[in-house]
Amino acid sequence: MKISIGECTKAAAAAKTSADEKILPEKMPVRKKTAKPSANLTPLEHGMAVAQEALKNIPDIREDIVEELKKRIENGEYDVSGEEIAEMMMRRRAADRIR
Repeated sequence: MKISIGECTKAAAAAKTSADEKILPEKMPVRKKTAKPSANLTPLEHGMAVAQEALKNIPDIREDIVEELKKRIENGEYDVSGEEIAEMMMRRRAADRIR
């Protein structure tokens, strides 16, 4: 399940994280300019090529966030209730239905 940036922002606001507990990355990925589409590509094929190129630049795992969460869990500083998890899952489900 993927959680959108908007949902992450809502969760961070609800959890009232302090300035030193960052959930979202400091720098958002920058979209690279791609070469002009080939004349023989359909708009759908061009869109797929652009999407594939963008996916190459996005890591599967954001190591910095994973390490920070591991530290917080080990120190007992990460406390999320089952209710909060369930609420986020329901928000994500509702958002997916809208799309």
